[in-house]
Amino acid sequence: MSYLLRRCQRFALCVSLAACGAQVFAQAGGVLKVIKIDGKDPGPTSSAGILANQTLYVAGQNGRSADGSLPRDFQQEVGQSLSNVQGVLRAAGMDFGNVVWMNIYVTNGQDIAAMNDVYWKSMVQNPPARTVLVVGALPNGEKIEINCIAVSTAATRRVIHPQGWPQGPHLDPAGIQVDDVLYMSAQPGTDPLTGKVAANFADEVKQALDNVTTVVKTANMTMANVIWVNPYLNSTDAPEDVMNKIYATYFEFGNTPGRGTIQVLDLPNRNHIVFSCIAGADLTKRRAIRPKNERPSRTASPGILYGDTLYLSAKDAYVPALGLFTSDLGVQVRLSMRNLLDGLEEADMDFSNVASSTIYMREMKDADQVHPLYGTFLKSHFPARTTLQQNFDLKAEDVEQISFIAVRQPKQ
Repeated sequence: MSYLLRRCQRFALCVSLAACGAQVFAQAGGVLKVIKIDGKDPGPTSSAGILANQTLYVAGQNGRSADGSLPRDFQQEVGQSLSNVQGVLRAAGMDFGNVVWMNIYVTNGQDIAAMNDVYWKSMVQNPPARTVLVVGALPNGEKIEINCIAVSTAATRRVIHPQGWPQGPHLDPAGIQVDDVLYMSAQPGTDPLTGKVAANFADEVKQALDNVTTVVKTANMTMANVIWVNPYLNSTDAPEDVMNKIYATYFEFGNTPGRGTIQVLDLPNRNHIVFSCIAGADLTKRRAIRPKNERPSRTASPGILYGDTLYLSAKDAYVPALGLFTSDLGVQVRLSMRNLLDGLEEADMDFSNVASSTIYMREMKDADQVHPLYGTFLKSHFPARTTLQQNFDLKAEDVEQISFIAVRQPKQ
């Protein structure tokens, strides 16, 4: 680990103030712009947003006001969370109409209807692809957190709507395609044409993946174009081995998408699994990234580089050929970051290229230890970060998993 820390300490840092943030010079000589909000603390080891080229990565935004107070009413908390997202967007010269992919995390499934009521009043036009998850906990006792990806209006945007699928107000689009990148709403195991729910978990997995296949086909792509997948399973009645066996039949061995498999507390509408995906239309820009110490897998590539953007699979402290051999929190975080660095370096990047990160915690109370350790590896800037406790399984061996999106900047 000392070798890794020495490498991080040698990373160059060059920061110049900008109107809404700071410009950070990434490894290849280009610029990532850190978005800052006056009077709003983004939390430890996070930026409010990172603008990379035309794409903005917005960190998880809670429902606290600028003074740190939290509304007692949940719907007010939702409204403030959306307002905080909008503040980051506007600081980057965007608004809700630029959002293409949104993740909403709530801590109580019974709050989903109230959240949707507020959400659809804000997203009147051009709603993004969306995923809603029920998680175990959020930092500091919040009940909701929202992160998103937004793209400049200079890009071409179109809604992807498979023939015959339901449409109308208060329905998430199946996908939003911006130029050659397709962002998909979470696809469950319900047949959109009939509304029929799958009879068992295996059928639910297959139906959900068939739904993904239909969305990419509508965008004139195939499953080979998928670059990143998050299978979200509820923490009961969703065996991962069953999912993996079916999942592997939809992708080419050794060329599978980057992936983060997360067992959350619950999912909307009694679903046991949903798949949230990103795809890229140009296969010549897609390359599987695999460090030499990792073997090809039937279920996930360590990462997929699409053009200049690297989607890294969620990593924990599992060491190839050794396994997960320590329960020590500090060592696990360092090993997770080492594993992520392997993927970055294979794509000719380092931590200075990271624009967005998600930290999935076994237990939220450990975040106070995880965040400072995580931050020691990020010398040039902090990515837009989201932290959540995924469920209540406190016996899980890994104390955390971390996923990255990194962007290789063009040389100036």
